[in-house]
Amino acid sequence: MRIIQFFKGMAMGTVETVPGISSSTVAMLFGIYENIIDALHHLTTKKWKESLRYLLPILLGMAFGMGISVIVVHYLLENYNVQVHALFMGCILGMLPLIWQSGKKIGEHYQIKHFFIMALFFALILLLNFSLEETHFQIVDATAFDYMYLFLAGFLASIALVSPGISGALILMILGVYETALDALVQLDFKIIFVVALGVLVGILVTSKLIRYLIHTFRTASHAAILGLLSGSFFILFPKGSFTVLEFIVSLFILLITTFAVYRFSFRD
Repeated sequence: MRIIQFFKGMAMGTVETVPGISSSTVAMLFGIYENIIDALHHLTTKKWKESLRYLLPILLGMAFGMGISVIVVHYLLENYNVQVHALFMGCILGMLPLIWQSGKKIGEHYQIKHFFIMALFFALILLLNFSLEETHFQIVDATAFDYMYLFLAGFLASIALVSPGISGALILMILGVYETALDALVQLDFKIIFVVALGVLVGILVTSKLIRYLIHTFRTASHAAILGLLSGSFFILFPKGSFTVLEFIVSLFILLITTFAVYRFSFRD
């Protein structure tokens, strides 16, 4: 069981360095998202040992997956950008029916207010994406303020880690520290890695409780928000720039196959 959790975590970590798709989205695909949120919540309770045993293989897998992602995924994005984005877009598109079904309470349907929430979060994710500027947080001689800013960036990115539809990498990009964090991983700059990771850890412990409360108390509304975020992410992932007719045909094929495969996997039970 733990080795399976490790591989699930590895899949989650692999996408986390890619702006646009969240590891939480992958967790939902594997059916472990709410278990993770519950386990994170119980880390600060008497059940922390049991929660840690559940989370540890997932976290180790995520760390390993992120290491692979830094090397492999970014190579693929540089050389097969359109095709890789089509793959991620297919993952999101194939998951939407599952999220829709999961948010419906027994005997109830989505109401007008839920569609408003979907539209609101759809617009929010697109607004965040369009707000991106060519801004990079450069560190030469890091000051205390620099490390405070990196900690804050990690804290805000953690919100995305526990919220399906928006990636931590996208938040870091908006704040201008994405390349700084990526370079730190490649160059093993442990000071920067530690500060950002600490911000992420503190943020996860805080925001996971809020997310858990929302899911358990306002399940349909929470899933409506997730649907809006995921739908917005689909358009964010649309590859920028020009591409050939062959790339379009291959990417469309990848998109359709991935969508079908993820849909079937989501409803495998």
